[in-house]
Amino acid sequence: MEFESWHLWIIGMIIFILLEMVVPSFVMASIAMGCFFAFIGAAIHLPLTLQIILFIIGTLTGFIGVKPVMIKYAYRRKSVKTNASGLVGRIGKVIEPINEMEETGCVAIDGDQWKAISINEDIIPEHTKVKVTKVDSIVLTVEEIPQGKHEEHDTQIENGSGRLRIRVGTKTYFISFNEIKGVYSSNKITYIVSSPEKKYIHDKSLEQLGMELPAELFFRANRQLILNKETIQEVKAGKNGKIDVALQQGVGLPKRISVSRLKAHAFREWMR
Repeated sequence: MEFESWHLWIIGMIIFILLEMVVPSFVMASIAMGCFFAFIGAAIHLPLTLQIILFIIGTLTGFIGVKPVMIKYAYRRKSVKTNASGLVGRIGKVIEPINEMEETGCVAIDGDQWKAISINEDIIPEHTKVKVTKVDSIVLTVEEIPQGKHEEHDTQIENGSGRLRIRVGTKTYFISFNEIKGVYSSNKITYIVSSPEKKYIHDKSLEQLGMELPAELFFRANRQLILNKETIQEVKAGKNGKIDVALQQGVGLPKRISVSRLKAHAFREWMR
């Protein structure tokens, strides 16, 4: 079989397209476009000189005209934010007063704690909502959010639905009461636990949630913990009128807790 010029242009076009797939840059694709232009010339029986001219025109057209557009849109790599850089714009809560003079300041965001400074060197008191404006290594620069502004975390009991609605940023989670293993407080941050891997931070205190969660399912065992009845594995009398409670393993809560003598009677009534 005798190869004609259009065969060679087609083979060249295929080779350069394959090379473009291996090394995306649109340089090889520009040459492939030149081969295609030359193939059109060969298909209509133009002289080889004109085919080469068409090849040059096609390559330049791809390289100068099409390549910038493809690099801008088709080959643009989305920037991936790291955990730190992704904090810019997030809302947090001050858990240690921010005071540059005393070199103090700590902010909690989704359960993580970060050292923080104020953007205007203002003193920001504890429990204040702040917005992250800059991240420098492990130090966040924050500004205070005026009262009345939208808060990133919102927790709400849906009346009659038997579930808790938690809004974190732009996402909304719906957790049934039976899924909530417990609620605990640590370092002045309150967490709702649905599994060892799923803990939701929010702004309401244990006192507030204790009043809102259904009393038949949840009990304020101590100052740090609200229990779901379904997580209790064993109950037995402890020393000095206390009650020792063993919890189910693998729920993301302590294995054993103690209910004080003052709460013991109410706990027994709740367990009935």
